[in-house]
Amino acid sequence: MLTHKSLLEAYVYAKDRCCPSLIHDIYEPNAVLSISTSASAVAFPPLVVGAEGIAQTLVTDFSKRFTHCRTYYVCDELAVNNGRIEQLPWLVLMREEETASLRIGRGYYNWQLNQHPEEIWRASEMHIRIDHMMLMADVAGDLLQTLQSFLPYPWLPPRVLDSSFGFIGDSNEAFAFLKEFRSNKFELPRERLSA
Repeated sequence: MLTHKSLLEAYVYAKDRCCPSLIHDIYEPNAVLSISTSASAVAFPPLVVGAEGIAQTLVTDFSKRFTHCRTYYVCDELAVNNGRIEQLPWLVLMREEETASLRIGRGYYNWQLNQHPEEIWRASEMHIRIDHMMLMADVAGDLLQTLQSFLPYPWLPPRVLDSSFGFIGDSNEAFAFLKEFRSNKFELPRERLSA
């Protein structure tokens, strides 16, 4: 049974651990994915239709470029209104193998979930907004591993993100950039995000 919360957990599991077959348990067959980005360092198609295409884009193609990925939902609790989840902040920490680099990004998710018999939920629409995507040299992957070790996964309370990244950023000037990823730096878009 997929509840709202377990559906979102299944999504990050499928994407982060490269399990494209799970996408069909999460999305409606004709689901629509839209992606907007203000980060020039990463590119995705702006619109994908169908669970198969979503699996290809967010899991199969994604995993060819990025590994050791962890996607975090930055919230204290999940707010759902009539199956709608709006402006849910996310943070991602992952490795780009081709450049031996750490990728750290942030943005927002919008979801439209539909209920089926026996309390099963499926996503019919999803919008991913990518606000920031930074690339940092991390040849051995030590920085990625260290940062991930500080954060609970996949549900990341804002206070934990702030204290963890604030502490690391204050402790070493080379990591001051992490302060840009603290939860109080997430600014909600002025316009309503549409899925």
